[in-house]
Amino acid sequence: MNKILWRATNKLKKKSNLFNYENFLAKNYKYKVTKNYKQLFKWSINNPKLFWSSIWDYTNVKGIKVNKFKFSKEFIKNRFLVNSKLNFVENLLSKNDNSKAITFISESGFREVRSWRELNHNSSKLISFFKKNKILKKDRIAAYMANQIETVECFLATSAIGAIWSSCSPDFGTPGLIERFSQIKPKILILTDRYYYNGKEINIIERLPVILKKIKSIKTVLIVNYPGKKNLNFKKIKGIKIFYFNQIKKIQKSKIKFNRFDFDHELAILYSSGTTGKPKCICHRAGGVLLQHLKEHQLHCEVKPGDNVFYFTTCGWMMWNWLVSSLASKASIVLFDGFPMYKKQDLLLQIVERENISLFGVSAKYIDTLNKNKIKSSNKFFKLKTICSTGSPLSKESFEYIYKNIKKDVHLSSISGGTDIVSCFVLGNLYNPVIAGEIQNAGLGMNVKIFDEKGNSIKNKKGELVCTNPFPSMPLKFWNDKKNLKFKEA
Repeated sequence: MNKILWRATNKLKKKSNLFNYENFLAKNYKYKVTKNYKQLFKWSINNPKLFWSSIWDYTNVKGIKVNKFKFSKEFIKNRFLVNSKLNFVENLLSKNDNSKAITFISESGFREVRSWRELNHNSSKLISFFKKNKILKKDRIAAYMANQIETVECFLATSAIGAIWSSCSPDFGTPGLIERFSQIKPKILILTDRYYYNGKEINIIERLPVILKKIKSIKTVLIVNYPGKKNLNFKKIKGIKIFYFNQIKKIQKSKIKFNRFDFDHELAILYSSGTTGKPKCICHRAGGVLLQHLKEHQLHCEVKPGDNVFYFTTCGWMMWNWLVSSLASKASIVLFDGFPMYKKQDLLLQIVERENISLFGVSAKYIDTLNKNKIKSSNKFFKLKTICSTGSPLSKESFEYIYKNIKKDVHLSSISGGTDIVSCFVLGNLYNPVIAGEIQNAGLGMNVKIFDEKGNSIKNKKGELVCTNPFPSMPLKFWNDKKNLKFKEA
């Protein structure tokens, strides 16, 4: 028997973004509203041009939309909204007031907040810094940083000017970092001077001489202090310009002028795990990632303006990119850095309560650990609407644990995607019930199936998760991959 653990009330469904979107389709695309996910999914698969165009319009993407699509028999050659123009960051800096945009919390409890206005100002100062250091469109900027507010600001400034962002978290050792960044030849390296994990201070700045010796393209280094700590000083290195983040603060703020780039303009380079040879440099396109994330946040995860989104992640995982994009839905984000059970097994749950989190994202492993440790939360989690679990499938027991010990009235969404698409293949929705041990649905516009070894579609058996139709957040290319040979092979 499939055990239903939760069902959205009719009132909740009618207030949902999903219902609102269906009404939007009814008004603009002769669509019949049914509050039936299966029907909506079918429409999204059968009408790819209308569907992706509607996501742009429904989410109010800032840019110039051209309804031109190039469909090809060769999967990776499909193109969406060709010749459309946008600036990824113009869409993320969706507000400019004194309300809260980002909160940082370290494992030891140090907390700081950035308003939308401050986020705009700091991003503009970094843009000036990059321009002074001759960073041009499509130049690479590499980050070796903790999950702190300055990391988000550096990403926003990079993307705003059309440069390409790439990050590794400090828990990647020096060889792992060199293996990745040496392939993309960054001009600037930004790094946090140290980080903390389970009470231990780990010095990153002392790794710099080896990194600079191995990656000759880096001519400028920007050193950021760990939040709440003073700068660790560093000796000069011949031929390298070294700046400290305090110097950025002194730059005059100015209004950001957003140049709009092609829909397929390079946004970021992420890396495969490197289990089979060198990590592959997966280059993602700005327009496709923006549309995909807006769809996932608003239609699958019910993110609304003013919500507080908290995903436990490092800057080396694609969920960090996903979290930061929540800003485009006028939501604020919470960044946590460190060990998730430092001195308290329910440390993250306490943050969820204290910060009024509306979407809480963690790994299935984390939920399993809470369950094994028999953590029962006495918190009320008044604002918590959605819990997302990813990293591996969530077990039946863990599904049941959430509803028994964390919150009865919450949408638990077991999701799965990947670095290769910097988004999700399967997600949740508010129309369907939550069933123990089951993922609710494929993402809208994603014709996901399970294949056996011969490429036949199978049901209720283990197999490969496959998306059989093209979609906008497919990788643009692999870096340094002539004629797409590595891409096709992968």
